[in-house]
Amino acid sequence: MGCGASSKKGSMDKKAVLEKSAEDMAGLAAFVDKDAAKAFCGDKFDEAAFDAAAKDGKVPRAKLLIDACLIKVATDDDGLLPQPDAPKKQTCVAQIYINSHEFGGTDKSCNGHRYDSIPFGNGMIKAGMACYLVHYVHSQHDTFFGVMGCMDAILCRCNPGQIKADGGDQGKFDDSMRALQKK
Repeated sequence: MGCGASSKKGSMDKKAVLEKSAEDMAGLAAFVDKDAAKAFCGDKFDEAAFDAAAKDGKVPRAKLLIDACLIKVATDDDGLLPQPDAPKKQTCVAQIYINSHEFGGTDKSCNGHRYDSIPFGNGMIKAGMACYLVHYVHSQHDTFFGVMGCMDAILCRCNPGQIKADGGDQGKFDDSMRALQKK
């Protein structure tokens, strides 16, 4: 279904499995069955990963999009609780990883996540919401915000200055985040 975990942190030399438009992403149902996932992913569809993630033959659109369309920056999600079987909402913790810094910045654990990302995610999961840990990669700006447009809530944990430090445009990020708030 997606690109899976990587032993290498950061976004350098990594690519997402798929490149899709925000319109393509928004066209998927909130919960995607295998046929719709195959049609969306084409020859990149990973049936074993889909089957492992599926509940009653479907996966949340948010999970499919994160796994297939976003670059996996962290090496693992160790400590994150399993997602609820019937989540009330689809949420995420959005972070930034500075490729030129050891561990991605002074606020990161050795796996590439912020120190507080797992506790924030687990709190949302314990409240009955799905919560995915994602990283903003400036080279994937439009794709990232296409995926974020399918979320019910985003907890943004990108420290000021880190997007610019990684080569991105803080103003562009902020404008896109504000546009999501207006929806």
